[in-house]
Amino acid sequence: MMRKNMTDQGVREGEVFAVGELLVDVGNRLLTRSGTLVPLPPKTFELLVTLVRRAPGVVTRQELLDSVWPNEIVNDEALTQRLMLLRRALGDDPKNPAYIASVPRWGYRLVAPVHRVDAATGTPAAARHEEPGPPPVDPGQPLTRHRMRPRALLWLIAALVAVAAAVTIYLARDRATPADSLAILPFATGGADAGAEVLADGIRETLTNALSRVPRLRVIAASSTSRYKSVPADPQKVGRELGVRAVVTGRLVQRGETLAVSAELVSVADGTQLWGRRFARPASDILVLQEDLAAEIAQQLRARLATTGDGALRTRYTDDVEAYRLYLKGRYQWNKRTVQGFSAAIENFRKAIEADPTYALAFAGLADCYALLGAAEYGALPPRETLPRARAAAARALELDPTLAEAHASLGLVQRTFDWDRSAAERSFRRAIELAPAYATAHQWYGEMLAETGRPSEAEVEIRRALELDPLSLVISADLGLFAYYAREYEQAIASYRATLGMEQRFVPARLGLALAYTQEGRHTEALAELAEARAIAAGEPAVLAATAFVLGRAGRTAEARAIADELQRLEAKRYVPAYYDAGVYIGLGDRDAAFSWLAKACEQRCSLLGALTVDPAFDPLRGDERFAAILRCAGHSGS
Repeated sequence: MMRKNMTDQGVREGEVFAVGELLVDVGNRLLTRSGTLVPLPPKTFELLVTLVRRAPGVVTRQELLDSVWPNEIVNDEALTQRLMLLRRALGDDPKNPAYIASVPRWGYRLVAPVHRVDAATGTPAAARHEEPGPPPVDPGQPLTRHRMRPRALLWLIAALVAVAAAVTIYLARDRATPADSLAILPFATGGADAGAEVLADGIRETLTNALSRVPRLRVIAASSTSRYKSVPADPQKVGRELGVRAVVTGRLVQRGETLAVSAELVSVADGTQLWGRRFARPASDILVLQEDLAAEIAQQLRARLATTGDGALRTRYTDDVEAYRLYLKGRYQWNKRTVQGFSAAIENFRKAIEADPTYALAFAGLADCYALLGAAEYGALPPRETLPRARAAAARALELDPTLAEAHASLGLVQRTFDWDRSAAERSFRRAIELAPAYATAHQWYGEMLAETGRPSEAEVEIRRALELDPLSLVISADLGLFAYYAREYEQAIASYRATLGMEQRFVPARLGLALAYTQEGRHTEALAELAEARAIAAGEPAVLAATAFVLGRAGRTAEARAIADELQRLEAKRYVPAYYDAGVYIGLGDRDAAFSWLAKACEQRCSLLGALTVDPAFDPLRGDERFAAILRCAGHSGS
């Protein structure tokens, strides 16, 4: 099953027709009657255009299907529904048609007079005298049939894309004062069950990911808007906190077989509603509506934003409703950023792939899970066990869709942290950013690699861009402190880590970073105070134990440091512990031989933290030793 995009018919410059009292402006995709707009969904408009272009000839049903839905999987019922919608909009009676007549056992034709109109002057050109269409087809000839799938979520997916397109239209319609920044808040569910909550989170993530692909539009990452999930939020206040000019709010309600989704776009400047729409349909109407809703405002995009690359807004990555539902559950679990969440996400992504083996997004999700499970920050599983799986999943996602930014970023992470092929990683990260300029994670991971490889100015540009896109991300905020730490600018690192802790006191990585920065300045008492706070939150975590032992060793409290070193080694009998942490303990104790022994093991494990060896101040005592140069070469630091 390939990825499907709603396609437009070929538009010819200035193509305008008078059809009876109607005016059909093909280029601007407008239908008017005596100057009044007659709204038509995109596919219904395309159906009219096909009939107009062939008038007065007959167009067979199969020709209409091929023209309106090229390379898409639909059934004959979709055409019947579109014709019904078109006749209703035109006020046409099928029994006594003024516009569209049925030709039994053949197709349809326009009976109203059709004239080409000069687009510049508005005056009619010569009347059309076209030959009739092709001869009738055999009524017994089989039409292409496709298996129908459950409808409710297909409609929901399409509604989300319609919202994304509508938002994009508004944001771009005023070129003088463009609303170039946007936040999509969590959709309310009214205390519904967990299933509705998963769908609501899926709405937010789908809209965020789709709109992040629009050039020159800054979209706040879903991780930053998540904190507004539990309590009602004032859109203006939230918009000011996030530094955006517009906010999307919404609500999802599920009543039996009906899904209702409402959304509105609110101006942060004055709180006015700029756009709003409610979608509610019975399941029996969903198949037809899902395509109309998905393309409803993309029709406007083609007229107004032809150069902004809106194709991604109309992308459908799967037609399998169950696969989509499982993918949403997987992302819901992944966003918890816990080992348990990753494990649950993997199960859901795998099931989604079983339902649809060509679901590229599910493979990308799988890659993200395996990549982080093998990262030293989580220390859940050995990198050699998880990172090859991450690479394979990312590669498969890109086979299915070479334009999937998330998969390029995931592959770049594997290349950076496991393959230690930083040139390839840079290409992957840059491609991800090219495809999705507002994808904060790609900027973050790229910035981290630049910092690790001694390119601090470029790293700061990327991490600050990531922070603009995801201003409440604790990880990205802490990276500012980490980069200052790498640069030996310890006071700046301390200030940055304190700012991160001001956002969330229980964020352990910032506590650890602050402690290490204090220690590099000889402020061991303050460092140990921070580590005591970290132990109260995450007692028994290898990173916390190792940092504590390192600081104790630097402070001259060797007995306590060695006791923790023993505790770390006992922990290794129960779970995976990156050898990098043991190396840090022995650096703090001043035992160079033991430190190199553990570093060699970390290299064997392919620990991701070895990527920062060239810039991490903790390893300064080892520099100049020929054994350190060997470790650098092992970790792919060429020329070191």
